[in-house]
Amino acid sequence: MNTSPSISLTAHIAGPVRWVAGAPCLPLILPEGSASLEGPVAGRYFLARCAEEVDGERTDWSLYLRRPLYAVQQRAPVQLPGDEWLLHLPPDEDPGHGWLRRRSEGASIDLLGPFGNGFSLPESGRNLLILADLTDNPGWLALLLALLEPMLDRGGRVTLLLRLDGSLDEAALSHLPIAVEIHTAPDESAWEQALATAIPWADQICAGVGRGRYTALAQAIQAKRFRLEEGFCQVLVQADILCAVGACLACVIPTANGGITRACTHGPVFDLTRLAQ
Repeated sequence: MNTSPSISLTAHIAGPVRWVAGAPCLPLILPEGSASLEGPVAGRYFLARCAEEVDGERTDWSLYLRRPLYAVQQRAPVQLPGDEWLLHLPPDEDPGHGWLRRRSEGASIDLLGPFGNGFSLPESGRNLLILADLTDNPGWLALLLALLEPMLDRGGRVTLLLRLDGSLDEAALSHLPIAVEIHTAPDESAWEQALATAIPWADQICAGVGRGRYTALAQAIQAKRFRLEEGFCQVLVQADILCAVGACLACVIPTANGGITRACTHGPVFDLTRLAQ
C-alpha cells in the first residue's frame, strides 16, 4: 500500500491551466516535503476546498463539498521554493472545478491529502503495458503518465495502448519520452487484437478503463496467461469520492465476490482480481 499520513495544506496556483496528454491540469506549489510519497504519484489524489473564507466564514456555501483532484506529476520547480504538482482538473461544468479554473496565479487553495492507494511498480518487472480507454474518459492517459519515468529509469520498457475514436492530437503525445512505444486502437476489433498481442510479453498492466471493460480485460488475460494472477493487472477506478475516509460511502464499488468496497480508502487503484474473475 502506498498510503501516507494526510494533512491540511495551503497550495498556491503556479500559473494557468496546462494541457497534458489532452487533459487540463492545475499547476500548484505545495510546501516542500509536505506531500512526499513513496512510489509513483499515479492514482493518488487531494481534496480541494473550492470556496474562500472571509473572517472565518465561507463566501459560497454552494461549494461546500471538496473536489478530488488526481495527481498527474510531481517535481521540483526551477525557481520557486516548494514542490510543484500537476493535478487533473476535469473540464466539466461542475461549479467547484469552474471556481478552481478562475483562480489567478499566486492564489491559495486549501487541500487535504494526499489520499488513496496508487499504482505500484514491482522491482522485478521490466515490461509495463499501460491501457487507457480515452473513449471512456479523455483524462485517463494523463492520470497514468507518472508511471512512465519510474519504469524507464530502471531500464524497463513501456508500451501505451490507447482506445480512441478517430485520430489523436499529436500535441497530446509530443511530451512523452521517445522510448515509449505507442499503439492506438480506433475500434473494438483493433483493441482486442492489440491486447492479445501485448499481454503475453507484459510483466505488469496498469489500466485506466471503464467498469464495463473489467470482465473482458480479465478474460483476455486468462486467454493468454491461463489465469489472472494477483499483482499482474492494476486498475484505477472511477468513483464519487467525497470524504476520503470511507465515512460517507459515496464511493462504494462492487467487487468480484459480490461484495462492495470503498474506493476512497481501499483504492482508487485496485488489483483486477478484486474487480473481475
